[in-house]
Amino acid sequence: MSDTIPANSGFSAAERGEALKMLEQHHCFPGSYMFKVIGYNSGDFAQETRRAAEAVLGPLIEAGAVRSRPSAGGKYLAVTIEAELASAEQVLEVYEGLRALEGLVTLA
Repeated sequence: MSDTIPANSGFSAAERGEALKMLEQHHCFPGSYMFKVIGYNSGDFAQETRRAAEAVLGPLIEAGAVRSRPSAGGKYLAVTIEAELASAEQVLEVYEGLRALEGLVTLA
């Protein structure tokens, strides 16, 4: 594990280490991982979410890998990304890209 933390990650080295530890305790890698992203329902939010994940993971071509649905009032869009990830480190890399999305409300 690297001690280098990207400047835009928002994690201290200790927080990153704890996040990696928890991911490794609760998930098997390589394996499937699901990201839930909620943002404002602007025209490009789903596409930008996909691009942010693909910047780390490569093309998401499997059927159902990226799904989205608007909130009841249409103000928000929930995007679900399900993909095979190689490591807990890769999970954090995807989250770092997703956190930079314009219009982001929350990540899960």
